Amino acid sequence: MAVAFLCTSVQAPDKDDYKKLTRVMQYLCCTKDLTLTIEQGDNVQWWVDSSYAIHLDMHSHSGLVMTLGKGVTYSTSCKQKINMTSSTEAKLVAINDAMGQILWTRHFLAAQGMAIPTTTISQDNKSTILLVENGTTSSNRHTKPYALNHNF
Repeated sequence: MAVAFLCTSVQAPDKDDYKKLTRVMQYLCCTKDLTLTIEQGDNVQWWVDSSYAIHLDMHSHSGLVMTLGKGVTYSTSCKQKINMTSSTEAKLVAINDAMGQILWTRHFLAAQGMAIPTTTISQDNKSTILLVENGTTSSNRHTKPYALNHNF
């Protein structure tokens, strides 16, 4: 995610971007000899998160990680295409954008013969969790139009 974020600053990097790039390079140099271990587990776990309005054009950034036991088997990070007015809405957009990949992966694993129990999506924002679980009944005047337009 750090590399993807830094790639968006290529046109006009600043001192903060240089510091971030230095930290990424130090991390890569220190971890180059670590081995990646992936082991099959019993369930599929997803983590979806976003950072609110961190780009110069005030767009947010989303990240998605999937595990099938031990080790990350899928991850992605991208700039959101629309501006949001709160971190809750940015996290809803991240979940909405991730659902296509999550559902495709469920169907793919089922077609491979893997029994898929419930899919767990982890989220760290209480307002987002309430909106996803309860729909528009837990919306306020700011998030209700967004929740209605995106079927949350």
